[in-house]
Amino acid sequence: MFKNLVRVGLLSAVALATFTSCDDEQQFTNENTDARKIEVSVISDAMAKVRDYVPLYAVMAHRGSIFWTPEETEASWRWAREMGADYLESDMQATKDGIVLANHDENLKRTTNIQSMFSDYVPTTRKDFYRSFVDEAGNQIFSEEDIEAQYQRDVNDFRTYYTMSYYYAELLMLDAGRWFNEDSPEEARSTYVANNNGSVSTWVDGKGRTQYEVNYSDGLYVSALQDQIAFAEGKKLKRDENGRRVLPYKIKEKYRGMTLEQIYNSEKVTAKCDDPNVTYSYAAKYMDFVEYDFDNAYVDDPQDTGNRPGVYIEFKESWLNPKDMEVRVYNVLAECGWNIMTKGATETAFYKNGKVNVGNTNGKVVLQTFSFDALRRAYEVFKGQIPMCFLLWISEPAYATDIAYDTPTGYADFIRYGQEYGAHIMGPAISGAPNNYPEMNQPWQAYMIKKSGMLNHPYSFDSYAQMAKYMGYYTDYYGQGNTTMFDDLLNVTLPATSYTNFSGTKTVPVYLDGLFTNRSEITLAYLIENGFRCNSKIPNPFHSGQYYDNSQAPSTVPDAKQTLERLGYTM
Repeated sequence: MFKNLVRVGLLSAVALATFTSCDDEQQFTNENTDARKIEVSVISDAMAKVRDYVPLYAVMAHRGSIFWTPEETEASWRWAREMGADYLESDMQATKDGIVLANHDENLKRTTNIQSMFSDYVPTTRKDFYRSFVDEAGNQIFSEEDIEAQYQRDVNDFRTYYTMSYYYAELLMLDAGRWFNEDSPEEARSTYVANNNGSVSTWVDGKGRTQYEVNYSDGLYVSALQDQIAFAEGKKLKRDENGRRVLPYKIKEKYRGMTLEQIYNSEKVTAKCDDPNVTYSYAAKYMDFVEYDFDNAYVDDPQDTGNRPGVYIEFKESWLNPKDMEVRVYNVLAECGWNIMTKGATETAFYKNGKVNVGNTNGKVVLQTFSFDALRRAYEVFKGQIPMCFLLWISEPAYATDIAYDTPTGYADFIRYGQEYGAHIMGPAISGAPNNYPEMNQPWQAYMIKKSGMLNHPYSFDSYAQMAKYMGYYTDYYGQGNTTMFDDLLNVTLPATSYTNFSGTKTVPVYLDGLFTNRSEITLAYLIENGFRCNSKIPNPFHSGQYYDNSQAPSTVPDAKQTLERLGYTM
C-alpha cells in the first residue's frame, strides 16, 4: 500500500479547484488552535451507515505481511488469516488479459524473478503461448502468420516488467518468493522458493502436430483478486502432484472464431455485471480473450482454523491500469459473491465464537486509493455504497496525489474532497522506524478526521512503540505528560477485561480507528492487552452513549513462526 516517493502527472483541474491557495495558507499561524476553529465537512448520514460496516480498531494485514512472508502471496495471506487479522490488504493492477492481481510496485521487478525469466523484452515464450490454444480436435487455433503479426503488436505496446504487458499465464511462470529470502535472510524459508520456474513444453502428437503447453512454476505466485478472496474464505490453491498451480485457460466464448488481429481490433468494452447498459471502454493493447478456470482453482485449506477476514484493496494510479479497472473489480467481487451492491451480507457480527467474521458481513470489502482520479472513477462505479479509504501522503515538492499544504486548511480540503467522492475513511501516513514516513497523523490531524465523522486508518505499524504512541501517548510515550488540547474528542475510557494489562478503567486519547500493520502479531496483542479488543464495553466514538462490543474476537494471538510452520512454510 505505501506511497511511492516519485509520482508523475499533474493535479487535475477539478482537484486544483478544490484545494486552497498558498495565500489562503498564510492566514493561519498555529496548527493546534486553527484545527479547533476551522470548519470541517461532516460525513452524511447515508455515508455514516456505510462507515459503520467497518469494525472499530480493525487490523489490516498490510500485503499480508512484508516482515514474515513474501508480500501479497498465498503464504502472506494464509498467515494473516490464521493470525486473526480483520482484513487482508493488497494493491490492484491488471494484466494484459485483464486479470485483476495484487502488486504494490509499479512493476514486477522487485518481487519476482521476471528479469531473469523474461529479460527486458516480450517473453520469448509469447508465441508459444498463442500456439497453446487448440480446438476440440487438437488443431492450433491461431495461424503462424496471425501469431507473428500479433507478436509485433505486442512489441509495440510493451512496457518492461509492467503487469499490463504480460498475460496472467506468463506471470504464473514466475517465482514470487525467492526475492524475499534474498532481501530478508533472517526470515527466509526454503518453502518460499520455487524448485522449478515455469516453462513451455512441446511434443509431437499422434497426428504429427506439435503441441504446446505452458507449465506454471511450483512456488509462490503473483496472486489474482480471486485468490485473495479464496484465502479469506479459508481455502488454498489447488496444485498438481508436482506442486504446480492448477488453473487451465481457454478462449472466451465471445472471441471464439476470431483471429488475434480481430481480437486486438475488436470493440473493447466491459459492462457492469448487474447493468449491461453501463459500459466502460479500454485500450486495444489489453487482450482479454483468455478465460481462466478460477471456479475450480482452490481447495479447502486443511490448516484453516475458521477466521474469515475481509479484503482491503487499493486502486493504484489510473495510468497503470485499463480505463475499465474499477468496473472489472466490481464484476470480480460480484462473481465471487463479495460485492454487497449485488448481494448484501446476511450477517452483522464482526466476530463470532472467538473467530474473525468480518468477511461474512457488509464490511467484507474496503476500497482504498491515493489517487484523485481513481477515487472519482471508483465513486462512479461504487456510488459510495462500499467503504472507501482516501490515503494521504505529503512530499516536497508535492506530486500529483499529495497534500500540497500540511496545514488545517489543507487537511480540511482533503477531507472534504474525500467525502465528495465517496470516502468514509481517511488513511494518513505515520512516522517512526523502520519506514520513517512523514507524520500526517498528529493529534490535531486525528482531531480533524474525528470531527468529520470519518474513520481514521493510519499506515503502517511495525512496532509496539508506534502503537502506544498513537493510542494514548503521542506527546510523551515514556511519561505522563500526554495531554493535548484535543483530548475532549479523542479520549476513550476503557474498562479492564480478563486479558488486559491494567485493572479498573483507563482513559487515553486515541488517534486512530484502525491500523494497517506489517506485524499483525504485535498489533493484535497490543489491542487485546490494552482493552481495545475482546471487550464488550468500548465507548463508540461515533454514537454517543453506545458501546462497541468486540468481545467475541479471538482472545489469543498465535505464535507467528509456529503458524508459518503449521501452514507448511518450513525453514
